[in-house]
Amino acid sequence: MSLRSHARRASESGALFTFYVLLFASLLRPASVASHTLPQVCQSAQIDEKAQVTYVYDGDTVKLSDGRRVRFIGINTPEMGHHETLTQPYAEAARKNLQEALETGGNMLSLQYGRERQDHYGRLLAHAYLSNGENVAILLLRQGHATTLVVPPNTSAADCYQLIEHEARSAGRGLWQLVSYQTQDADSLPADTRGFRIVRGQVTGIHRSRQQVRIALKGTLTARISNTDLANFEPNYLEKLVDQTIELRGWIKPEIDGLGIRVRHPAALALVDASPKH
Repeated sequence: MSLRSHARRASESGALFTFYVLLFASLLRPASVASHTLPQVCQSAQIDEKAQVTYVYDGDTVKLSDGRRVRFIGINTPEMGHHETLTQPYAEAARKNLQEALETGGNMLSLQYGRERQDHYGRLLAHAYLSNGENVAILLLRQGHATTLVVPPNTSAADCYQLIEHEARSAGRGLWQLVSYQTQDADSLPADTRGFRIVRGQVTGIHRSRQQVRIALKGTLTARISNTDLANFEPNYLEKLVDQTIELRGWIKPEIDGLGIRVRHPAALALVDASPKH
């Protein structure tokens, strides 16, 4: 290998090391610190619009003064109750946390739209920043009032959000205290399991069809990746998972042949060792 290649790799490694040192240092600061003190990767590259919020539905969705709804990119918060459904634990806390943060800045938000600007509900998709520059997703993740959610093609800042979630998860803040948010063994899930879960299990097989790839885990859980989402994964990566232990996150629901979970991005699927769960 040439000296130039060695120098380039050393430079890239040094830059990556510096980034993680800065990010770790930022995570040790109080949650009230504004997002402009975070490493550049956590900040907005641009602001597309500034708007006033008139209603907070829950921790990840708000209504603007012109009636438009905004769904925040990169996070998911527990659901408020609707009709006959119950309010989920920490949903009120996430909503209140967001309401209070907005009120201190005149209920104004700066929005950075995603590559995909609307979801199938017609909501705007955006990263949101408070009047003091603080990233709303980072605020809620630090408090343990949100989990990360990566939905292609809106994947920017995903690495940053995941690291901040990891810090809150390790500290056991907010919803990370709940049993339902602890890592569960895939082969011990009840047949009627529904909702968001983080599970760990051994891959027993990879099965491809015209529509999807099925990742079978020991037990009855099957992860499904649509062929349209395969571009998000490196070639041949999935086949290398056979006989390995992986951790999955997402929404589980009963299916005809057991339990199913949809995976759209590698952020929801991680190769792990067989060490005890944290």
